[in-house]
Amino acid sequence: MNSDMIHNQFETKFYEQLDIFFQSQGFGFLPDQKQYRKSTQNGFQNIIFSISEAQNVFWVEVNFGVRFEFVEQIAQQFLNNSFGYRPAANTLVISIGKYLEKKYFRYKISNEAEFDKVTQEIRKFFDEKGFAFLKTADSLIFIEETLNDSPTMPCRYVYNQVHRCFKGIVAAKISNNCNFITISNIYRHFLLKNGTEEDLLSYERLISFLHHYNAN
Repeated sequence: MNSDMIHNQFETKFYEQLDIFFQSQGFGFLPDQKQYRKSTQNGFQNIIFSISEAQNVFWVEVNFGVRFEFVEQIAQQFLNNSFGYRPAANTLVISIGKYLEKKYFRYKISNEAEFDKVTQEIRKFFDEKGFAFLKTADSLIFIEETLNDSPTMPCRYVYNQVHRCFKGIVAAKISNNCNFITISNIYRHFLLKNGTEEDLLSYERLISFLHHYNAN
């Protein structure tokens, strides 16, 4: 049996083991995107799995987060993401390892006992912490505060800090944050140091758009 077949069999069994659990919380499985997703009034909540295999050991990384449609619809127009990816982009996302402050954390499965233990641990994490976080994160107030409360520091709920500048400033605008100008200057400074020329041009276009934008 080749490794692709073994990998596919493992994934099928893995998702079967978690299916009832996530479905009972209103999450449907999207096999093409390797994630469970639940539509919300504001966008969606999702749990994303990355499964890799090396020498008969499977490694599972779990990310979870939210998409706030209003923020993404504006921000994605100014980001260099492909059109196909834009509707699937998360606004906030974090791995279980990062959430628990465990560096380089992934679940390891090399036998049946570990398989049962890991799937049980994943269910336990979402029961105790994950679902509560997703519910809290599904609000503009939480998203805006998470992105913009410490604009000079990296945001742990976003992998791409350049994209954070775009999403953060959109969230600040639609929340009517009175520090909009200050935050926009902090992100501009960040992009001058860490972004490309294209990022900076896109950001200036976004700021110009937001100055004339009225959410009402």
